[in-house]
Order: sequence, then structure tokens, then C-alpha cells
Amino acid sequence: MISVNGEIVDPSLIDEAFMRIKAGAEASSEVSCCERDEEFRALAKDEVIDGILLAQEAEKSTPLPDKDEIREHFEQTLREWRENGASWDLLEAQRDQLRAELVAKLRMDRFVESIWTKLPELTEDDLRHWHRDHAAEFRRPARAKVLHIVIFPDESNPAEDFSKLLALREQVLEGADFAELAKTHTQKNDGNIDLGWIEHERVLNTFETMLFSLREKEVSPVFYYEQALHLIWPEAIEAEHTAAFEDVADQVRELALTAQRREALHQLALELKDQAEILDESSETADL
Repeated sequence: MISVNGEIVDPSLIDEAFMRIKAGAEASSEVSCCERDEEFRALAKDEVIDGILLAQEAEKSTPLPDKDEIREHFEQTLREWRENGASWDLLEAQRDQLRAELVAKLRMDRFVESIWTKLPELTEDDLRHWHRDHAAEFRRPARAKVLHIVIFPDESNPAEDFSKLLALREQVLEGADFAELAKTHTQKNDGNIDLGWIEHERVLNTFETMLFSLREKEVSPVFYYEQALHLIWPEAIEAEHTAAFEDVADQVRELALTAQRREALHQLALELKDQAEILDESSETADL
């Protein structure tokens, strides 16, 4: 059990944060990160504790919204719940909880806005530095427009199908039209031979590794992937490209502002943590 200044932390909040953090890490690395579960769990705890500390500070330092503002927003909340199918009986049963959550949200919104208004305005130099430091966020991976032949091998005699694709590859190397051969020999149910544009996003994926090892209009070796034999032929290849600042200036401003605001809240949470009583019985520690 974890408590923050006497407030018990709902374990499900940490579980939800943990799953989100882990899923994000696995999506970016393309591999399972089970060995990092302890790290992700610690990050999830910190995130939830930070949120509770900020909410507590908002309640302490931010006045209650006036009755008219609460009533207006509460009526809007009830309308939204009704539009999503909630019955009046359900809303009546949860009225007090909904109102308390709404008031807390209004307070928090006003609290964070008071922090953000004190932040320095981002200059063009700030934004250009941010764009340079976060170039990966504006990088479009290499991509290729791909034609494709697929054969689903006969399990009793896969060598025959392999030899068939080898022969087709030889024809392409000798000048035959890949598209015409593909139309005749592919075994896709819909007969489609054009995979369109594929971006190089999965470095460890067998298909993409093969594709982006080729030159434009170079036929691939025969390879096996997802229970099928393949030949691919990139009609066109576009290299990896990072968008210039001028082309993404509005996006940069939005992202940099979000990062600036998030960092301001994080720093405040760290200050509050120094003064807080945080008990974590799960790790048998107590931080004062």
C-alpha cells in the first residue's frame, strides 16, 4: 500500500500507468521489455504520486469555482453522460461523486493554468533548438513502393515452389517485367501485386530488412516470411528525411510548449515531494 500525505493510492492507477509506460517502450523498441518491469513499475509509481501531489496542492491553493460555474459544467457533464447512454437512475446514484470529480478538475485546470502563465514565452531560437534536439520526432523513415510475388509452399514439397520463384527471379534479372510475372504467378487470393508505400519502421522485421537492403528496381532474393515464399521489387525508394523547421514550425511550437508545461509540473511535483509524507509499504520504505 502506498499513501501520499495520508491519502491512499488506488493500486489500479499504478497498474494502468505501468501498462501504458511498458507498452510505449515495447512499441518503440519492437521487443518485449519484461526484464524492465521493475523500472517501469517505479516510473508508474512516481507518475501517480506526482499527480496526487499536484492535485493536493491544487485543492489547497486554488479557491473553489463559483456556484454558477460548477452548475454550468455539471449540467454539461450530465448531458454528455446521457448522450452516451447513462440512465437518470445511474446519474442520480453517482451525482455526488460526479460533482466532486468535476470540482476537482476545475480546480486542477485553474491551478495548472496559473503555473503555465508564469512560464517564459518560447522564442523562435528556443523552437529551433527544440526542433534540432528532437529531430527524430520530425524524421520520416525511408519508404519504398513495392511490387510483390507470393507463393504459399506445398508443405509436402516446398522445394518445388522455391525453385519456381528462383526461376522467376532469374527471368527478372535477365530483363523480364516483374509486374507482368507477378500478375501471372502470385498466389494472393485477390491477385494484388502492389503493396503500395511501405515505411521502414521495424528494423528487426524480416520483410522490411529485406526490402530496405535493396536498391530501387532491384529484385530481391527468394525469402520465407509468415508461412510464404516471397519475391519483392521496389519500384521506387525514398530516403529517410527530416522535415525542415520551416515546414513544421507550428507542430514544433505545440510540442515544445507541451514539453515546457509538463516539465514545469514535474519540477513542482519534485518540490512538493521533498515536503511530503510518502509511505510505500510495498517496498518497506518511508520517505519524509
